[in-house]
Parts: sequence; C-alpha cells; structure tokens
Amino acid sequence: MKKLTSTLAVALFFASIQSYAQIQVSGKIEDSQGKLPQAKVLTYDKKNFVLTDNQGNFSITIPEGSASVIVTYEGYTDKTVDIDTSANPKVADLGIIVLENKENTKSIEGVVITSAYKPSQARALNIKKNSETISDVLASDVIGKLPDRNAAEAIQRLPAVTIERDMGEGRFAAVRGTPIQWSSSTLNGNRMPSASGDYANRGLQMDIFPSELIQFVKLSKTLTPDMDGDAIGGTIDFITKTAVSKETLSVNAAGGFVNQSKSPSYNASVVYGNKITDKLRFITSAVIWNRDTGIDNFQMVYDFNNKDKVKSFAINQLQLRDYIAQRRTLGFNGALDYQINKNNKLYFKGLYSQYIDGQNVRETYFNFNTKNVQLQARHSDYVTDLYSFDLGGEHKLSDKLKLDWSLVKARSSFEFNSPKNLSKDERGYPIVLFRQNMTYGNLSADGLKYLAMDSPDGTGDASDVVLPHNLSALDPAQIYLYQTIISRNKNSERDYRGQFNFSYRLNDKINLKAGGKLVDKDKNFASSVYVWMPSKLMGIPGSAPLVYLNQLQTEGFAYNGGFLNPLGQPYNNVIIDQITNGQIDQMYTPEFIANNTMFNVQGPNTASNLAASYSGKENVYSAYVMGNFRLTEKLTVIGGFRNEYNVTNFKGNSVVIKGNTTVAEPVEKENTYNAFLPMVNMKYNLDENTIFRASYTRSFARPDFSDLNPGLQINDALQTITQGNAGLKPTYANSFDLMFEKYFSNLGIISVGSFYKSLSSIIYQDQTTEQRNGLVYLKSSPGNLEKGWLFGLEANFSKRFTELPGFLQHFGFEGNYTFVDSKTEIPVYNGAAVEKIETTLPKQAKHIFNASIFYETDKLMIRLAGNYKGKYLNAIRSLAGPDHYQWFDKNFTLDATASYAISKKIRLFAELNNLFNEPNRFYHGKQDRTENVSYTGFRGQMGVSLNF
Repeated sequence: MKKLTSTLAVALFFASIQSYAQIQVSGKIEDSQGKLPQAKVLTYDKKNFVLTDNQGNFSITIPEGSASVIVTYEGYTDKTVDIDTSANPKVADLGIIVLENKENTKSIEGVVITSAYKPSQARALNIKKNSETISDVLASDVIGKLPDRNAAEAIQRLPAVTIERDMGEGRFAAVRGTPIQWSSSTLNGNRMPSASGDYANRGLQMDIFPSELIQFVKLSKTLTPDMDGDAIGGTIDFITKTAVSKETLSVNAAGGFVNQSKSPSYNASVVYGNKITDKLRFITSAVIWNRDTGIDNFQMVYDFNNKDKVKSFAINQLQLRDYIAQRRTLGFNGALDYQINKNNKLYFKGLYSQYIDGQNVRETYFNFNTKNVQLQARHSDYVTDLYSFDLGGEHKLSDKLKLDWSLVKARSSFEFNSPKNLSKDERGYPIVLFRQNMTYGNLSADGLKYLAMDSPDGTGDASDVVLPHNLSALDPAQIYLYQTIISRNKNSERDYRGQFNFSYRLNDKINLKAGGKLVDKDKNFASSVYVWMPSKLMGIPGSAPLVYLNQLQTEGFAYNGGFLNPLGQPYNNVIIDQITNGQIDQMYTPEFIANNTMFNVQGPNTASNLAASYSGKENVYSAYVMGNFRLTEKLTVIGGFRNEYNVTNFKGNSVVIKGNTTVAEPVEKENTYNAFLPMVNMKYNLDENTIFRASYTRSFARPDFSDLNPGLQINDALQTITQGNAGLKPTYANSFDLMFEKYFSNLGIISVGSFYKSLSSIIYQDQTTEQRNGLVYLKSSPGNLEKGWLFGLEANFSKRFTELPGFLQHFGFEGNYTFVDSKTEIPVYNGAAVEKIETTLPKQAKHIFNASIFYETDKLMIRLAGNYKGKYLNAIRSLAGPDHYQWFDKNFTLDATASYAISKKIRLFAELNNLFNEPNRFYHGKQDRTENVSYTGFRGQMGVSLNF
C-alpha cells in the first residue's frame, strides 16, 4: 500500500510540471460503417495513449516537436497520422480519421474473401480489450448473426449469463449465478424501471425490449464508481443507436412459422438517420414482431406436506395445460444531436416499447384426492409498456476539464386488459372453473394415486407419463359451472433521474472524475381477486339452476397438431372441447351474474386483496470520486468510491381476520440506509495482446418492492401471520475478481478468470413462531441472513481458423463455460421449531456453457449455436424436507441461422430456434420423479435485410 501511495504521489508531482511545451491534438476515428469507440490513439513514441469515446472522439496532449500520432483498433490496420501545427502551434484538429479493415484472409484465384460481420466483431472485441473493467460486449451485427429476437435472448450468449424463458422466449437474465434482481439492467447507463404481471422485484422483463433497437450490449462484471452500485451480479447496459453523420437507411422484413401453435409470424424493422445541417443529426428506428406461440404442459401436485412419509409422495392432482399466446412487440427509438460548437453538444434520446401477450389457456385438472375433474378456461391481454426520455449535454470547459449531464424520465407499467366488454377499471384476467365428480382407477391399496416407484404396493404410473385412469368419461352435460374469477393487477414504476459528471485530465496518465446522481422513484402495485359462485352450490333459497358446459358456446380443443406430441399424445382421449373466449367475456356481464344468481364470495375488501396492494417512494442520492492512473506503460489502476444514500417510504394495509370479520387499517413505514462502496480495478498489459486484470468492488442489491410492502395479514383461524418488512437492509457483496485475456491477431480471444463474492444481509423469506393471545402463530416475513458466499470460474474462447487451407479457413468457433457454487444458511420452520439448513442461492446453476460453430465468407454465413444450463434448486419446501424440494432439470437448446449477401446492400437470412424442442422440466426431490414439463416447439423465419 505504501509503495502504491508513493507511486501515485510521484505521478501527481510530475504531472504538475509537464503541462508546458505540449500540443493539444483532437479528432474523430471512423471506418466505412461509422464511428469507432474505444480506439487507441498513441503518441509516436507509444509511451502515452488515450481511448476514443462512444462517438469516436479523442483528445490527447503530445510533446512539442512530435510530428504524428498512431491509431490502432482490433482487426484494423494501424494508421500513422501527421500533425500540422502551422496554423496554431498549441492546438491541432485532425478531423475524421478513417481506418481500413484488415484483409486477414487468403486470396483464392485472385479473389479476396472477407467477412461481412468482421467490423462489428472488431468493435466488440476492441471495447472489451480497452475496457478498464472485466466486461463482455455484443455488437448489433453479432446479435444479428443469431436468432435472438429480444434482449434476454441476445445476452444469453455471453459468459456467465443465464436466462429464464416464458413460452420459449427469453424473459429474465441472471449473471454469475446471482438472483435476477441482483443485476442491473440499464439503458444508456440508466437503470430501467420494471413492471410485470408475475413479479414485483427489480428484475427487468427483457422480452419487452426488441434486439433490433440495440447498438451495443456491454456486460460489466466489475464496477467503477461512476456506475450505479446496486449490481452484485453485474450491469447489463443496452446502448441504443445514436445519431449519424451521413444518410443511413436499413430495412429488415421476415416471415416465419411457430410450430407449437402451427401459425405464421412476421418481423419487420426500419432504421433511418441523416444529417439535417452540419450541426444537427438524427436517427430513428422502429420494429414490430408479431407471432403466436404456445406451450403444452403437464404438472403433478404432490401431497408433500403430509406428515406420513409414504403418503407425502401421493399425487393429489394431475394438470394438463394448453397455452396459446398472440404476442406483439413494438419498439421505437430516436436520437437527436445538436453540436452547438466544437466544445458543446446537446442530445436527446427517446425510446418506447410495448409488449402485448394475449394468452388463451385451457386446462384440465384431475383431482385424485377430492374425486373430481376441474376444467379451467382463461384468457387476457398482458400489456406492458416502457418509455424513456433522456435530455443531456457534453461540454468541454477547457483543454482538461469536461462536463456531461443528463435528465431522464422513464416509466414502465403493466395491466391485464380483458374482457373488453367491461370498463377499463373492471378489466383483469378472467378465469372460469367447471367441475364434474369423478372416480379413478389404478390407485394404491390406501386409495391414493402414486407413481409406481413411490407406491406402497407398487401400483401406479411411470414418471414420464402419468395417466388419470378416470372410470367415466368427461360429460359436458354433467360438468357444471363452479366459479368465475377475475384477477385485477396494475403495476407501475416511474423514475426521474438527474446526473452530472466532471472529468479532469491532469495529463495523459492521470484522469480524475467526480459526479452525482439523484433518483426519484414512485412504485404502485394494486392487486385484487374477485370470485363468484353459483348461489345454488351455497344452498341459498331461490337460486337459479346450475349452468352446465353443454349449455354454453364451446369450440374444439386447440390441439395444433397434437397435445404433448413428444410424449405420444397420451391425453387425447380425456381432453374435451371448452368454452370460447367470447363466452368467457359474456359470463362477467351484469346480466349473466343476475340471471344465474352468481354470488360474490370475494370482493375488494377481503383480507388478501387489502394486504397485497401497496405504494411507495424511493429516493437515492449518489456521489462518487474516482481516478484513472496509468502508473506505468503497462499498469493502469482505477480507484475511488461511491456513496448512495437511500430513503424509502411505503404504504400498505394491516389486516386482521377474526371469524367472519375483517379489520383493515392503513400502515406507513419509512426507512433510510447508506451504502458506501469502495472500488478498485487494476489492468496490467503483459504485452500488446495479453492482459491481466484484478479488482475489488463493493456493491449491493436493494430489497424487492414486494418485500418492502408494510402490509400485515393475521388469520386467527389458520394461526398465521404474513407481513412485509419496510425496514429490510440491502444485500451487500465484497467481490474479488481475476481475469487473464489473450487476444489473437485475427479477431479472437482466449480468457480464463475467477470470482468470489462475500455476501452479507442476504434477503430471504423468514419463518418464525410468535405468541398471540396465548396461541402459537406461524409468521412469514422477509428478513436478512448474516452471511454467505459465491465462487465461480469462467473460460472463454473465440477463434477464426484463417490459417487452415481452402474452404476450412472460413470456419470459426466461439465458446464459453462458467462454473458457479454458493452457500448460505436459511432458518426454516419444520413444523415444530425453527432450524437452519445449508443451501445454495436460489436458481443458481453450477454449470453454464455456450458454443457456436460458424462458417463465413464475404457472402455466406452459417452458424449453429447451443446454450446449456445445468440443474438448480428452484424451491425449498421446508416443512416437507429435501426429498420434496423442486429442482429445475438441465437444459440444452440449439439454434441456427444463415444468411447470404446478394450484394453489398441486400442480404437474405433464415433463423431457427429450439431445433430439437428441448423441454423445460422440473423434478421433485430426485431426477426421475417428474413434477412439471413444458414443450414449446421450434420457431423459424426467413427474411431480407436492405442497407442503403
């Protein structure tokens, strides 16, 4: 430490005496496709250098008498540029410097073969190589090589990234085995608000964000103080397209087919940008993706809380679910730059995206424990909107001092939007339930349903296909209306952000930076479930007769080529037609409710509805100081600290159930906490293409919004207490990272690294007992654990085999592997007392890898890409024990893409996803005991890309 301090002091001393006799040189680096970010500009003696910013601009000081600078970029020919100081001996503007792409392929019969995607790959590798942190980068054309239609599917190709899917499409991303909400998803450096129907955490629903709007994706696995600190896993920054200096037009159009729904799809995008004047530039883009997707799913519900060890493996319910979803993703992006003068620029960036998921679900539940069959029909539009407006400026206050600032407003919202014949406030997610009494065969001697391997007498079904063995057919004349339900869920999050950054370049070896940010966040979550039952079932005199399925409008079951085809369609003889969406909507009209004497058994003032809704405010006041110190020609250190002061205020309801009486009172809780975050990143260049990195960073993860809900629900009948915790502490991590990188001359890399995170205050669902009125109640509430740890190893390899003869030189390979392990202790209630169990972090797969093989010439590109995610613990059932934990099974998906360039401006392409219909499978306790399996089939499309 003393040696480092002395070195810094000497560097600062010499910096103070080297400000004379220098020339200030500036310019912009581009290639034939546009600006080159992170290009290296060196003094002629190669002792000092600077990197260009995201717009390709640079400014460097060189000693008087120097005649030139050298510009280098991965995959490009180095360029030496002469300096003319005749007009001004102290200042030189080199204007736009254009680099030429290396032709590092061999000539075949006089024709030079190049890759159409090489410039984009060069940009991504160059940004990674010159980054001061451990990071990975995807460029827009690299994303275009793969059949990835949204942001989550694009970033799953990066090392240590896994995704969760919905109906076969990527939705949430996790980094380095950490929970989804532990990573930060940012748009041009600002964290995006999140809102969805399924989650109230901070994880971004990435299927709302089309991949066509992305210029770069940068995954920073270590942080610097100028980045938001709530990113234990890392920061995924989506950098949108920026204004261009010359006219640009590109159009993509494609049509496809989704096998699961047996329906067509289409995708189209357009990008146009131009220079209005020499000072005013813009770019706009729009995208639409329309498709019908689906799932064939079956699930078993085991009686795992049964205290009898044998009977705990009995199957209470077999669920057959068929999903069809009409999905539409819309996206619009725009950017405007105004160059006031050479030293001052203003910009505006705007983004809007809408995701509509129109789900149609038909379900058949065989209830073995209650001896009936239940049909469920439901449908609704899931509507998610996201917009962001960003106004900012970049100002060069002097040769050494720069200021940039931005003001951002962003909002995300979610709501259910059915039935359309109801008013906007009455809409939600309608669910209609029918029942028929049923007797079942193939039961064990104790009268229960088992898998054969769990049955006390061996009577039961195979694990992969569980049949209902119903002794009578499902009969529409006997299937009666049991309940109508509508779930109303509105979720919104609004951000105001203001930030500024000062950068002071003491000299070419020392750059100081400081800044601040204010975030004002509003969160609103309103959830309510309404339930009606026929009054006839409740024994109310004067009730209307029951409504039977054969009295209603029905339609053929959506087999779409066969339900659960991979299993041999074993359930076709027990599936019957169900009601139409129009019939579902009609059952929520006042006329239907009155004519069939439907009785409202759950309304807005029931305990669960009152306790689930909340609102909150979160203000964050951040400041940081950091320095970038080039201590030697090979060693660079970035160090500093960030401080984030947080103020939260959440409002909810305290609800007590006493018999038939529900008492509710509003409750409000405020909390403050401070996060002090020191960070150090070290980069050592062993040679021009070999880099060693090491870092220590402290980061944190804020509590989920649902955990901060101060609502309380006490049920005297069940002797349970459910409560949020507005006073939760954030989870903290002290992270240590090492990384070795070796870059190849022909655009390739091999890297290996490790990471360790020491965790504290991990948030979990606490279970304790509490005395109330002389009785023992089970209390569930989020709390903080003392500690835990996470460790991982990463390896990454990318290479083009240009040294091979003939056509083999056009092959290449990209692959990465990550190993992750973790440990923490969680207190759980075992039915008698609270005890601690040792477990991994939730949804943390130990093994992750990606691999792709590609063939590329100047016209043809073919790529095959695989993604593997190992098994992981998905749900801990503390009362039941480890034999009943739910696990996600290992998963491997294979995708393919191909393209052919007819000319420089026209390209044909084809894409295929999930070639072998890999299922999502969950198992119960051990791998051969199936619990939940979903098949989504494959999808594909063909199209044309035009670039002018």
